[in-house]
Amino acid sequence: MPISTSRLAIRRFAPGDWKDLLELMSDEELFRYTEGRPLEEEEILRWLESDGHVRLTTPNQTFCLAIEEQEHGKLIGYIGLMITDPHRLQARLSIYLNRNFQRQGLAREALAALLGFCFEDIRLHRVSASCDSRNTAACRLCEQLGLRREGEFLKDNLLHGEWVNTVWYAALAEEYGGRSGQAPPR
Repeated sequence: MPISTSRLAIRRFAPGDWKDLLELMSDEELFRYTEGRPLEEEEILRWLESDGHVRLTTPNQTFCLAIEEQEHGKLIGYIGLMITDPHRLQARLSIYLNRNFQRQGLAREALAALLGFCFEDIRLHRVSASCDSRNTAACRLCEQLGLRREGEFLKDNLLHGEWVNTVWYAALAEEYGGRSGQAPPR
């Protein structure tokens, strides 16, 4: 850490990230397809304080990585990586991106770099992701990254008072193999 791409730095949160993180996490639209709710300043500050104690290997905890746009040094989102099975080397990832920076290929760039880290640097066996089936942009992103669509669970998640479907994606190390953070050819 950090992981650098042509436009991004993927790194641990820093105390000074609170304003950009508040901008991201106070946007109601961010939670349209995910659980949770907008956060207030005090909640962000507590999160940043406790996040420093979480390690990649901390059981049942999401390891958060800030996505910083390098040109302006602005935090534009974060990636969550949770080791779901340390003995079998499996993890689940998620991404949250400020809507002012969406549709510019930044989420794909960040996740491609993180997949390279997962498979090449820490040698995970399997990485998975899931999303609300109505979130067509997230489904398309997973597919562009070369993640295999494994299935769709029908009305398995009660989200904001409505039963929604969850689509699951995954990649194995041998499917991803040695592409330096690039998605496999389609």
